[in-house]
Amino acid sequence: MDSIKYASIESQLGNEACLAEDTEEMFWLRESDDYQSCVALGNALAGQYRFKEAAESYRKAELIKSDDAMLYIRMGGAYLSLYRYEEAEEAYKKAVAAGASRKAVAYPRGISFYLKKDYAAAAEEFKNCLPAGGEMTIAIIYWHTLCAISGDFEAALLKEYDPSMDVGHHKAYKTAVDVFAGLLTWSKEKVNEDVFNGTNPLDSSIIQYGLSVYLRDKGLTSEAESCLDEALKNEIVWPSVAYLAAWADKHTTPEK
Repeated sequence: MDSIKYASIESQLGNEACLAEDTEEMFWLRESDDYQSCVALGNALAGQYRFKEAAESYRKAELIKSDDAMLYIRMGGAYLSLYRYEEAEEAYKKAVAAGASRKAVAYPRGISFYLKKDYAAAAEEFKNCLPAGGEMTIAIIYWHTLCAISGDFEAALLKEYDPSMDVGHHKAYKTAVDVFAGLLTWSKEKVNEDVFNGTNPLDSSIIQYGLSVYLRDKGLTSEAESCLDEALKNEIVWPSVAYLAAWADKHTTPEK
């Protein structure tokens, strides 16, 4: 029987036992208590989605060395995946204090504010990510627009969207943004078209989550809920940002 490689979302956010096991490398890292070993162990645990244990390992590393900005960025990511917003924010502040630029932490801070539904603060952080390359820019437009829809304010970045921009492999973000911008029409009749379902679980979660927010704003509540459920079917990508957002929306009441 193959060993389980990744922790389940229930083991990280609930009380289910974590069935992912240490690799041999992780076993030996646990035998050492130096800084690099603690960080490496945290990275390996995070790679298995064992974010609770990863955060503990990063905290242990911090006790040894507290001036490594990347340590705090990794720590913030672990806490963010657990929806532990205050601890994530503390980590990002420490990252800046340790030398990271504010731009370096703007995107994860934006996601953190978005997940806890502080849409105005999230939108400001996403704007702080710019300028960026095409692949990053389309993701920023996507999240900033969702902030504007959910927070009921102007989608300023959407107005500046250039549909001819090079988005690289971030085509799922572009599909959703094209819908937001009125360049691609979604309808009940088109719900099963490939363009709205993506070519892989990650793309599907991005498109379907974006549609859930867009359709909810249009008053299409049942359709929005259906898209949200479709996004959540892609549990294989659960630590991804779109999945984290879908899970948060499913378990809390969206605010306007």
